[in-house]
Amino acid sequence: MAYPPQPPNGPQGRYGPPPNQYGPPPQQPPKKKWLWIVGGVVAFGVVGAIACTDSAEQGFDETRDTVPVTSQVQTPAPVATAPVIPPASATSPAPKALPDNGILKVGTDIQPGEYSLSPTSSIGGYWERLSCLTGDFECIIANDNVQGDGYLTITPSDVAVKVQDLQLTPTTYPAQPTARRPGQSPVPLPPAFPVPPTGGNALAPTIPGTDGQGFAGIPEARCNFTNPAVAIGRTTESLVVICETGAGRLYYKGVRLNDGAAIEIDDPVRTETGFAATNQGVRYSLSRNALVITEGAAQLASEPTLNYWSN
Repeated sequence: MAYPPQPPNGPQGRYGPPPNQYGPPPQQPPKKKWLWIVGGVVAFGVVGAIACTDSAEQGFDETRDTVPVTSQVQTPAPVATAPVIPPASATSPAPKALPDNGILKVGTDIQPGEYSLSPTSSIGGYWERLSCLTGDFECIIANDNVQGDGYLTITPSDVAVKVQDLQLTPTTYPAQPTARRPGQSPVPLPPAFPVPPTGGNALAPTIPGTDGQGFAGIPEARCNFTNPAVAIGRTTESLVVICETGAGRLYYKGVRLNDGAAIEIDDPVRTETGFAATNQGVRYSLSRNALVITEGAAQLASEPTLNYWSN
């Protein structure tokens, strides 16, 4: 069956103009590449920031690793703390009072040192320092009757002390360890010094080997603790010192040079020529001329004075 002819499609027929009739085909418009560029810049920036951050961190680490340490914190060493010691009253009982009658052995019943004296009888008390315990008269180093309060120094060389109606209370002053018993080596002599001329005394002791309390290093001829000397004498056989207590009372201390026998007597008195002390009827008179020892009308000894000072 035949188809009727079709009308042409446009001026050139149904299928349009022949190829290349209108010249080369139009070019495609360029693609928009700015989005890729921006994205690349952003990505590059992110990568760069990360790289910088890593470099900064590495640099910080390197700097931190290479900075010298200028100081170190040291842990203080532990400090040793002393143990807490309870008061003496909590650990030890009060010292026991010494008996006021009897013989006390030095080092066992009583310790060397200074003691205050208080009679426990209305008629007074009595003491003896002993060099032996045989009961012989020669054992008595020194003795005294005590009518009021006073002091007694017990030396390490004493063997014992005898007391009758007398309370001894230790003070805070220990005895010096240089005392001697009769029979021991003689007391060392201080250097001799001529007797000062009559007509006045020096204001301070002028006898070599002495100070304001008596003979240095010889406790038997030296004032107790801080008491000052008011007179000092050295004879051919003895050393003597007259001392004054804080209450104004005087006491006499003397020691024999050849055997160290010592005596201490309370309440000596001033005389026109010096001082005199009495012990159980025996009188000791010290002056710039001599130490004269008498009992009643009998003269027991007279020792010429080599050195004398008084204030």
